[in-house]
Amino acid sequence: MQSKLYECLKCRNSSLSLIRIVNSEVEIDQFIGGTRGTDYIYVYDRGFFINVKYLNGCRVVAREEWGRKRYKETYRISRDTLEGKLLLHISYSNKGYVLPRVCIIENNVVKCCDCPPLKRDDEFIMQIASSFKHLGKEVEPLKLYLDLVPKLSREILDTVERSGARGISFAGKAERFKETMYSPGLSLFTIMSLITERGRVKSLLVKISHIAELAIIARIVKAMDGVSLTDNWWIEFVWNKPLTIVKSKITGKEYTIFYQPSIFPPIIRMIEPSAPAHMIPDVVVFEGRFENIEPGRLHKLLESGNRPLLAVEVKTGLKFVKWEQSDYIINQVKTYRELLNPKNFVLVSLRGIDPLLKVYLKSLEIAVFENITNENVQKEFENYVLKAITVTS
Repeated sequence: MQSKLYECLKCRNSSLSLIRIVNSEVEIDQFIGGTRGTDYIYVYDRGFFINVKYLNGCRVVAREEWGRKRYKETYRISRDTLEGKLLLHISYSNKGYVLPRVCIIENNVVKCCDCPPLKRDDEFIMQIASSFKHLGKEVEPLKLYLDLVPKLSREILDTVERSGARGISFAGKAERFKETMYSPGLSLFTIMSLITERGRVKSLLVKISHIAELAIIARIVKAMDGVSLTDNWWIEFVWNKPLTIVKSKITGKEYTIFYQPSIFPPIIRMIEPSAPAHMIPDVVVFEGRFENIEPGRLHKLLESGNRPLLAVEVKTGLKFVKWEQSDYIINQVKTYRELLNPKNFVLVSLRGIDPLLKVYLKSLEIAVFENITNENVQKEFENYVLKAITVTS
């Protein structure tokens, strides 16, 4: 891994204004605040990439606000601490594109070079991302990401291809999801470049959740033996454009699959406090073809007598965030039951779930499939979907 990075340092001298030699010290600027318009500096030390602010002997000498939700920090550290060590400059454009460079300080000179493998070789990028020093609670979701995301993303793309679609189109806020689907190594690199435990945990869980949700849709299409009637699978959160419309070779019928649709407009409660909540179910499947449903207008389908054939809520089973807690899940599924009234309702979890929660969900006639990555559980889920489409045929 190190040898590839050192190879990148063979470019002609190219300095970086964020890193400056000041007598016996090095002064470094970081622009902190997510992955848009920010810059981070990492040091390779004892087998790990460590953010400069966490190095022993590093001190903050200045801090100032730098635009919305960003700030600039300036550090000073002994030059001897950094002399000859690999540095990573991870820069993000205002649109969120990552621009990594490799740097080194030698003989009072800061040299930085572009590194093509950090842009093109996703397996190598995954290696680098796995070498960032852990900050704490991100360890468990990181392991889940490494175990599942590369594997599931390949399975999803394989299902898309076998269904006859050309690929997946991403729009709006879903564009960052494209990175996870097609370049899971780069996506993890982006996550691990964040310098807070909270930021890493939240980002890992969001990426894992999206991949798991799409993997469930792939399982649904597989169970239907579905042929895509759309050129591409379309992902644009809450926009209510169908992910795809498929025709089942088993029933001969068409099914419209919505991914994270909006049932009611988000603004409705600002106008009328007693109005239904703005809720976004993970997967909703209707029998028949439905297109051009406006954002926040999925309820119009229900009001015209089109009851969903299937609704699926997907969980990771990692209880770091409120939407994985039992009380939240109970409130969520009860609301979906009231608003959607699906003929078949399922909760799927990557991990095991609380036994009491499982009993309660079954009392609501919600089917539960935990440890969904197990092949036997996947077959049970596919059989459930198959029964759902054939019973109504």
